[in-house]
Amino acid sequence: MKTFFTVEMVVGFIESGFGFIKEKYLMMKKLKPLFIENSRVPVWLSKVAPIEIYALSFGVFVWCRFLLSPTTKRHETIHFQQQLELAFVGQWILYVLFWLVGFVIYRGDGRKAYYESPFEREAYANDHDKEYLENRPRYNWVRYIIKGSQNAEEKTKTKD
Repeated sequence: MKTFFTVEMVVGFIESGFGFIKEKYLMMKKLKPLFIENSRVPVWLSKVAPIEIYALSFGVFVWCRFLLSPTTKRHETIHFQQQLELAFVGQWILYVLFWLVGFVIYRGDGRKAYYESPFEREAYANDHDKEYLENRPRYNWVRYIIKGSQNAEEKTKTKD
């Protein structure tokens, strides 16, 4: 019986496929959001949010009340990468679910629920690291689901 594929053909196909995936992976890591500074969007959203919103990453945009510091740009770019990993809508759904669970766990403390979200934990834990975005493993926010509290709220007081 004749075979249509040799082992070498299959291995070559897999390697070329993974090469394509690796190339797309590296390309995605380099993507950055579009920064919109001096925006009123965070001001409007702060009226209904449990925290005072300074900057917000949603889709390909980051809106900021004033000028963005390098630390805040990294923080919001980490959120942008999280959104890319989950095709945007998946991250938005999970973000709300994590916040709702935190809201129940912390007995109605929306601020604490915000800071204890794994998406925020990852961003606050690494927004000071200038090399983090270049070296960040995909789906790194998952590590923060099971990690204990990182006290992200305290880290905001030391931002530049």
